[in-house]
Amino acid sequence: MKVNVEDISAVEKRLQVELPPEEVSKAIDRTCQRLAREVNLKGFRKGRVPKSVLKRLFREHIEEKAAEILISESLSRAVQESGLVPILRPQIESYGRVEETKSFSYSALLDLRPEFDLPREFYVGLEIEKPSAEVSEEEVEQHLEALRYTFAELKKAPEEHELQERDVAIIAFKAYEGDQPIPGHEAEALYVDVGTGEFDQRVEEALIGHRAGDRVEVEVEYPEDALNERLAGRRVRYEVIIREIYLRELSPLDDQFIQKMNLGFKSVEELRQRVRARLEEERKKKAEEKLRESILEKILEKVDFPVPERYVEFKLAQMIEGIAQDLESRGHTFESAGISVERLKQKLRPTAERQAREEFVLEKIAEQENITLSQEELEEKAEEMARASGGKKEEAFRVIMTYMVPKLLAEKTLQFLVSNATLKEANQKEETGTAEKEA
Repeated sequence: MKVNVEDISAVEKRLQVELPPEEVSKAIDRTCQRLAREVNLKGFRKGRVPKSVLKRLFREHIEEKAAEILISESLSRAVQESGLVPILRPQIESYGRVEETKSFSYSALLDLRPEFDLPREFYVGLEIEKPSAEVSEEEVEQHLEALRYTFAELKKAPEEHELQERDVAIIAFKAYEGDQPIPGHEAEALYVDVGTGEFDQRVEEALIGHRAGDRVEVEVEYPEDALNERLAGRRVRYEVIIREIYLRELSPLDDQFIQKMNLGFKSVEELRQRVRARLEEERKKKAEEKLRESILEKILEKVDFPVPERYVEFKLAQMIEGIAQDLESRGHTFESAGISVERLKQKLRPTAERQAREEFVLEKIAEQENITLSQEELEEKAEEMARASGGKKEEAFRVIMTYMVPKLLAEKTLQFLVSNATLKEANQKEETGTAEKEA
């Protein structure tokens, strides 16, 4: 086997592989033997069809299958011989014909981790403003008020009632570009919680002040990069009929209302405390995420390196799959939600590239700081997963080792970065990372 490496870029290489005639002949023989056991030809016993007959009748099939054998059985050896360590499965770019007594050649594209310098001062002792995790009383009251709206009863509005924000309207609408209807963008009875923007903020605002039975016309201009392909870059005219209006009957926020909600609380004060605790927990998590994002942002400002395009595509595919699963959990698809996958990819590409850069930076830091996961840490994580899922620790451990080690290592590296940062409160008071405090 001959292996040659061709440079495409610092992170992309082309592997040229040539296999000798004897390996080609063996692959053809194996393909013919397998085919002989599968085909039924008149005049021949199954498994006894001569190789010459098979090659004459199934030449293209034999060549294709033999090529698959040659590539699959030699690729890992070729990569190992090249001394390269790809971060993705090599992509077969092209291959030649499979011909007996002749060599067989193919090329594969390899994506590599970028090489870059990352001095320790680039990531240790960074000055970062500590995000606030405080929850105001006003925020607590806003969430309690949202509960009143969630559990409010709907009552049909009197005929003279003019639609207001947070009323519920049942509308029929058709959308036009000029005089031409926009296919698929219409409804006969659509539930709209006016003022939330769930339908379209500009259309909802135009409905306010109108009554049931009114016809409302409103024009909306959508940007070129709108996710909905049917609307992107268009000036859309909506013709809306308000069929019905419903009012929310808000109950007073008292102990009787709290008990009626049947959420397990006996008083407003008990609910208020629980809401505050939950908001504080969420705010703390968001503050931690913001802190980590700020640290990574500062590091990325100091280093520059190329990212394999195919790795960005890989990260992008993961993000799209996550969104698809979220939509599916809510009973939707990209099509039913009116979302163009291609437009979504364009919007998410910068985020995917940033995620890839963050991964490479964290891997580099983990390597330089000798950050690893001990057997004890992996065992503890497996026990935690098993308790949460009700499964077995052994199964959880296999999942961790197969899918989660890079993520866990990145998490540990982020903890290292946070503990070695210099945090500043809003009043500029400095708070050194815990690792330096203990040192």
